[in-house]
Amino acid sequence: MTTNQTKAPFAAAVYRPDTVDRMALVKFVLKQKSLNTRVGGVLQEALFNSAGAVVGLNAVDVLTNRRIPITRPVKNDDECSLDVSALVETSEIIRNAINVRLDLVVVEKFGELEQNGKGLIDEILQTIVEGIPLLISVPEAALPAWQDRSGELGSVLPFTEEAFQQWWQNLK
Repeated sequence: MTTNQTKAPFAAAVYRPDTVDRMALVKFVLKQKSLNTRVGGVLQEALFNSAGAVVGLNAVDVLTNRRIPITRPVKNDDECSLDVSALVETSEIIRNAINVRLDLVVVEKFGELEQNGKGLIDEILQTIVEGIPLLISVPEAALPAWQDRSGELGSVLPFTEEAFQQWWQNLK
């Protein structure tokens, strides 16, 4: 992956299936909060069963730490079902971040819905239009779709806390 860093106020934090530190975005957010950066948006939190298998996913409001259940197991234990009402709540989190003009908005992640023009894509693009710095995690396989949606603008970063910090410092 080529790292492209521009002064654009948004960046794709690209991760691969073998990315070692999947907590890099969370660590970056916690660091920014400790530095009094007004950061908001949505992170994801996996829920595990006693065997260590993922059994659900929460959206976490970065500003308030409120957890919103977004997927839970359905009849077949190997499948999770998306709670569509959770999309309303998570989109509201991002809209509120835009309305109060936070310093930074993070979104984990540019998922299948967003790749198909649904989910949180309107709020993500509105954040960019408003000029509010945005850091969004993007699976490597979805990078072409992200670049198409974002007009190939913005930065493309490796999924490391150091890369996120460098990008953030370059914006200032």
